[in-house]
Amino acid sequence: MPINRTPPPSPPVPMSSDDAAQTRAIDAIERTKIHHCESAPDITSLTLNVTERKKRKHDGVNPNIMSYMSEMFSAHTNEQAKLFKDLQTIVSSIKEQNDELKKSVDTMSSKYDEFLSRISVLEAEKKQDRYIIQQLQEKIENMERKSRFSGIEIRNIPKNNEETKENLCSTVKKLGECLKVNLRDSDIKDVYRINSKTGTRPVIVEFNSVIIKEKMLNEVKRFNKTKPKSEKLNTSHLNYSQKIYLYTSRRH
Repeated sequence: MPINRTPPPSPPVPMSSDDAAQTRAIDAIERTKIHHCESAPDITSLTLNVTERKKRKHDGVNPNIMSYMSEMFSAHTNEQAKLFKDLQTIVSSIKEQNDELKKSVDTMSSKYDEFLSRISVLEAEKKQDRYIIQQLQEKIENMERKSRFSGIEIRNIPKNNEETKENLCSTVKKLGECLKVNLRDSDIKDVYRINSKTGTRPVIVEFNSVIIKEKMLNEVKRFNKTKPKSEKLNTSHLNYSQKIYLYTSRRH
């Protein structure tokens, strides 16, 4: 008698993870349906509770880290504020220094302009003074030339200890009396001594006219011609005790 044999059962086909999850979800729904039949719960809520997956909330930040970061930010902010304040102070100081320097430069510039103005005035005055000095020199030279034209030089007249212009003028008038020339005070413009390297300092007599000068010189020549050598014009004619020959000449 033939034996009926049943084939061995096929091994279960392995399910993927998605299929397994779907199968589990279906089983859960069936179970909830059975439970719903008994207790009549809100199927919609159950279905949503089963099928919808709640999003997991992010973990909270560590308060210590937040505090540390806040302190670092505050410290950095304070440091930047301090640096900015220091920078403002430095800039203000530099600005003040620049203002003072500008004032000093302006003052120096003003003083420099004042000095230039004063130098210009002094140079103009110096130029004017030179012109005046030149004019005075020319006048003096002219006066000296004129005095030479009307003056004579007398050598070897002894000098008194307390000699004055009046004494010299009296001596010159005595000389005129000796020469027969009547001299008045108004005829004598000036009388003085000049320096000499040797001997007694000569006496210079300036007359007010060339005529008187020439007359005095001519009378000296005539006097010496008419007198012996021992009696030629000398200091004894002027009442000096010591006898010294006198010499007259035109002033050069």
